[in-house]
Amino acid sequence: MSADSLDLWVELPSPLKISVKNAFFDFAKKIYEKNGRVISSYFPSVMGGDMPKEDYLINMSPEKIPENYLAMAFGESSSPAFYRKFIETGLYRQRKIVAWFCETMVVDVKRLGHRPLPASYFDLVNPCYKGEVCIIGTPEIPDPLLPLFIQKKLGKKGSEELIKNIAGFGAPVNAIRHIGKSSNHFGSIFVMPLLFANVCRKLKNALVIEPEEGLFAEPFVLFSKNPDDEKSRLIQDFFSSPEFEGVLKEKDFLSSSGENDRKISPLCRDFYFPEIEEIYQALKKALEEKIP
Repeated sequence: MSADSLDLWVELPSPLKISVKNAFFDFAKKIYEKNGRVISSYFPSVMGGDMPKEDYLINMSPEKIPENYLAMAFGESSSPAFYRKFIETGLYRQRKIVAWFCETMVVDVKRLGHRPLPASYFDLVNPCYKGEVCIIGTPEIPDPLLPLFIQKKLGKKGSEELIKNIAGFGAPVNAIRHIGKSSNHFGSIFVMPLLFANVCRKLKNALVIEPEEGLFAEPFVLFSKNPDDEKSRLIQDFFSSPEFEGVLKEKDFLSSSGENDRKISPLCRDFYFPEIEEIYQALKKALEEKIP
């Protein structure tokens, strides 16, 4: 897919992709009916490591780069190569956080036993939680969110101590079925998306923790070449609209409104996370060492 003349390129996770795409198409249709302006867009069918080579912006020539690009901050846009090519050169002149993918802690109080109840993500570096922390992702693509922000606050030593405590990775939809049961081999403390954490509120042996420092969250960043251009302003309007916020709310993502922003830890308020690759490698290495 060529990005020639595209006004907007959007990379979104599965829970949001179709709903946001449909909402944006309805928005673009209204713009066309009102003033005849066509806003071209592309929503790749896959994102992350599964995308074809041509769908990575880093592989595109500057003239083919979309005018506006929405992506999650832990992906391609946190690579040093992306930063050098698009940010240092000024090709993308504006970066704006438009939404948050939040994760919180869910405790299996039965398995936790005599261990103290964590009040903060930072409590999870305590050696008493060794083998008790479960994060989302897979061995190939582990979720870096928890160790990343712990490292930003406590340094590399902090993330190393946390990683020692991680039992493994689990899809929340599978892990939550075992909370409070003897079949729970995932751990006693799960760090999972709000969508699944809210499901856990109804479970007998599950306790959802509101971290005292605010939620850890991955930003959704809108990159713009010419933010004052008419089409770019219209696109920015969509990503601050009730329609976009409604889709996010339905899936337990948060928009970047003032009220929601106050729920997010200040550590997360950035556009560029060059530590990501280091965190990925540390997680993968730790898992390999735990496998007999």
